[in-house]
Amino acid sequence: MMYNVLIADDELEVREGLKLKVDWQGMGFAISGEAANGIEAEELLKAEHFDLLITDMNMPVMDGVQLLDICRSHNPSIQIMIITGFEDFQYARAGVRSQAMDYLLKPVTRDELKTTLYKIKETLDNKKKVHGDSEMMQWRLSQYYKEMKQRFLLDLVRGHRLPPSSLPERLRLFHLESWQDHSICFITAGMRDSDIQTASVERVPEKLHLAFELLCHELAQSYPYDVQVFHDGAHPGIMHFITLDGIQHEFAQQITAQTRSVITMDVQVGLGLPVSGLERWKDGYIHSLLAWNSAGRKGAQDRVPVVDHSPLLPEETNRMLHRCLIRGELDSFRNVIQKELTDSFRISISRMVRSLFQISLLMESIAIEFNQPPFEQESSWISPEWVLWLKTPEQAELLLMHWAEDFVNQQQPSEVGEATVIESAKRYIEENYMLELTLTSLAEQFNYYPTYFSEMFKEAAGVSFIQYVTEVRMKHALRLLKETQLTVWDVTELTGFRSPSYFSSKFKKMFHMSPSDYRLLHSEKNDNDDPKK
Repeated sequence: MMYNVLIADDELEVREGLKLKVDWQGMGFAISGEAANGIEAEELLKAEHFDLLITDMNMPVMDGVQLLDICRSHNPSIQIMIITGFEDFQYARAGVRSQAMDYLLKPVTRDELKTTLYKIKETLDNKKKVHGDSEMMQWRLSQYYKEMKQRFLLDLVRGHRLPPSSLPERLRLFHLESWQDHSICFITAGMRDSDIQTASVERVPEKLHLAFELLCHELAQSYPYDVQVFHDGAHPGIMHFITLDGIQHEFAQQITAQTRSVITMDVQVGLGLPVSGLERWKDGYIHSLLAWNSAGRKGAQDRVPVVDHSPLLPEETNRMLHRCLIRGELDSFRNVIQKELTDSFRISISRMVRSLFQISLLMESIAIEFNQPPFEQESSWISPEWVLWLKTPEQAELLLMHWAEDFVNQQQPSEVGEATVIESAKRYIEENYMLELTLTSLAEQFNYYPTYFSEMFKEAAGVSFIQYVTEVRMKHALRLLKETQLTVWDVTELTGFRSPSYFSSKFKKMFHMSPSDYRLLHSEKNDNDDPKK
């Protein structure tokens, strides 16, 4: 990068002489402007960005002292070099008071100019590095914050049992305190082929997932107090929104219109039923997914957002299916889905399809927990065409059992299966270390008694549950201490430790130094060795 230079001097010979004395480009400078007085220099400073001003102090119309004051108001970070005659020494002193980098007496020698320019370039390089480091830190924190918020929202809508004591802290961190008291509505949106697009193979929805995601975030930002946006990384073509009840139809129309206008793609949109209270966010989320699936089955010609009013599977049925599948109890799993599919089929084929869709969502969630691809093809439920051939409960049961058997067959015998459960538990800890994690809540999530789960975890992981969680949190705390300037209090909050004093105590016990001392020893410009080494 070249640094832009403005030379202000009423003598043309001086300006030309300065340009010839050194290799400006070779030193990293570009003379981008010249002025014969302060007024001309002011106009240039308003119109362009300059990194360095070289000025005479005694000029007609507007002298250097006035120019320096104006210069600082337009560009406080600009570097200033004063060139002055011996009789104008007092002007030069005024320049120094105005934070000029240096001053040189006329006539300026080649060596003096070169030495001063090297010094100024070093200052500019350092400022650029500090600014770049600051921007990078802000970006990292921003990405880190977004990822944490997205995980938190996904946990809420998937019905994971978050410890009640951690909720107020998380809601405050992500500015969601007021949302738990409002009636809200979920919206699910995903692209589909449009009749307005060209025939180019580059314009299929799969090629435009990133553009669609960015567009959705931009739309949500235009409703900063009324809309939250998130997505599940397993389904890059689908975006989810949480809106305050009352604006969901307006916002859904915006999604449809903007996607069609900007990306020239149609979008199918499903609206969930309004719900109140965090414990019901899962219901609202599932309803929006059901509505989205129904929109896909209605056909591309109907672009009106769909609202689905069908009842959800009882929570007890979900828990039973979850337990049967992770334990490999296929006969019991079959009995549960037979009853559910038969009962819903008596109402209508459409109701049976909704039940099948909900069961497939549950099965996919379990497959992801165990780090398996969901069924034979990733995200099989995203395309609605796979249900078109289903006419009877027996056909639907056959499809679900095929997926269930495929899942169970990928699991190992009982003793290795328990190790698989622990691996899933470890992944959950890695993804949710910033939340309050308890042995009891995790054991319940994997359908084990806490005492047995504790023994099983220690045998498979080699350390106790508490020690493992502490080590995961500490690993992320080390990264934040090295890569950011967050306070110890902030690091404590972002890594799930219950208090700064507890965090500092644990840190000293593990690494024999305080978090502040560690930061001094392990800045980004120094080595990144782990203190355990």
